[in-house]
Amino acid sequence: MGVGTGRGGKAMAGHPGQGRDRLGALATVSAGGPAVAESALRAAVSERVGESRFGLWFGDGVRLGLNGEGDALEVRVPDAFFRDWIGRHYTTSLLEAAEAVAGRPLRLSIQVRDEGEPPLGDVVGPAGGEPEAEPRRRPTVKVPMPGNPKAPLSFPTVAPSGPEPGPATTPRRFPRAGRAAADPVLDQAQPRDRMPAPAVPATGSSSHRPARTLDGFVTGPGNRLAHAAAREMAQSAGAAFNPLVIHSAVGLGKTHLLEGIGHALRRAHPGLNILQLTAEAFTNSFLEAMRTGTLSSFRGRFRGAGGLIVDDVHFLAAKRATQDEFLHTFNALFDKGAPIVLSADQHPRLIGRLSDELVTRFLGGMVVKIEPPDLATRRAILQARAVARGVDIPEAVVSYIAEHLRASIRELEGALHTVIAQAVLTGKRLDVNLARAALRDTIRHTAQAVALRDVERAVCQLFQIDAEALKSDSRARALAYPRMLAMHLARKHTGAAYSEIGRYFGGRNHSTVISAEKKVLGWLRDEERSSLLPGFETVAEILADLERTLGT
Repeated sequence: MGVGTGRGGKAMAGHPGQGRDRLGALATVSAGGPAVAESALRAAVSERVGESRFGLWFGDGVRLGLNGEGDALEVRVPDAFFRDWIGRHYTTSLLEAAEAVAGRPLRLSIQVRDEGEPPLGDVVGPAGGEPEAEPRRRPTVKVPMPGNPKAPLSFPTVAPSGPEPGPATTPRRFPRAGRAAADPVLDQAQPRDRMPAPAVPATGSSSHRPARTLDGFVTGPGNRLAHAAAREMAQSAGAAFNPLVIHSAVGLGKTHLLEGIGHALRRAHPGLNILQLTAEAFTNSFLEAMRTGTLSSFRGRFRGAGGLIVDDVHFLAAKRATQDEFLHTFNALFDKGAPIVLSADQHPRLIGRLSDELVTRFLGGMVVKIEPPDLATRRAILQARAVARGVDIPEAVVSYIAEHLRASIRELEGALHTVIAQAVLTGKRLDVNLARAALRDTIRHTAQAVALRDVERAVCQLFQIDAEALKSDSRARALAYPRMLAMHLARKHTGAAYSEIGRYFGGRNHSTVISAEKKVLGWLRDEERSSLLPGFETVAEILADLERTLGT
């Protein structure tokens, strides 16, 4: 049987529905039985896995139907990541849903659309049936469900998340591939190898401190998925997904994860030559190679590497020549299966003046965001850092710092160092009074002032609407609900008067803002469920995401 006609290779961190399949509703007919509509299958699956998980993993980019013989449920997914994840976590739910709709036990076949020729995918027999032949082995992504707030926090001294991957039993071998062709235009314009190639940093960590590891990374709801993806990349060396792109605001742990991945890759795959550096270092090395006529050696060094880890890849924005060179380097490494790990300060789609060629390649792997740490995670980070320094910090001091500094992990660590130094240098007891005095200026200057335009920007970004539409007179639900949430957040975090908020959001009067605030508070009180956004089950979850964006 042929593979579906939908497009594959979508960004793994994106919602499957982002690449909407234009086909009509899929319906297949079982042998000798009634037609089974895809809508019935989707309803049955949604009932079993829940609306939030169904929206995340079974959106319009995933198709459900019976095969031609009517004895198997076919699940067509956009890429291998979805295939492996759905197979590992939703096999039982899919088989139960199929049996409920079809009235008999069915097998399960999960296949990637446009994957090429048969086999069609891993096939799992119905419960109690005859065992199937062992499926063809494929890399498995061991990534937990995104956003599991009930999972326990972990940090090294209390609940380490497991040892880093050790050396692989068999060295990783790449398929044979010739070195990518050099750029004829640039090479003709430069003398060949008249001078030694410019030095390229081997790692991104400072030589004055030990490299940070994945075991030392404190996990919480906002970064657990990124940490799990980092471990999977280190273990599989890019076989499960490639590239891995981690993005977040500054000071939330991107560099720590990249250093940890590099350290773990070298342990698990000793034969790999991993190049680890910043995008600025790549740019400087490229320009130096151009200046000294050693471009061929530069390309041989990067394109012949066993893996590439680049921090702050957004630095390449607006540098067209460097972007072209990085694109060729990326293609050469990707084609031979070398792992590629990147970090940026925002989602690749939002990096201004970054070429479409690079953006689409970044989105071809797994893109994951690190959210600001919640209160429990901030406490865990402070406790872990204190233990690492051999200092016993009172719980009240930990709570005081965690409650007042929210924006970044660097701020937390800096505050902890300040408090400890104050106690040591003055000989005073380390308590809340000392912490309050030592951090008075830090807290006063780092307290984030939220403006009305910040609320507007956060709401428009999350709901994917224009600022003009948000402020318009339209009462359509897709605009009215985000507008009410914006007014509620503005009143809560900006300190602006009702009349000022009303004028800002479309020239409305103060009574409209009061009504919107009451409406949202009612939703929160009644735990109102929401279908406004895929992946969010309640209004409270939407507001929490917006407040994380605002840094409040």
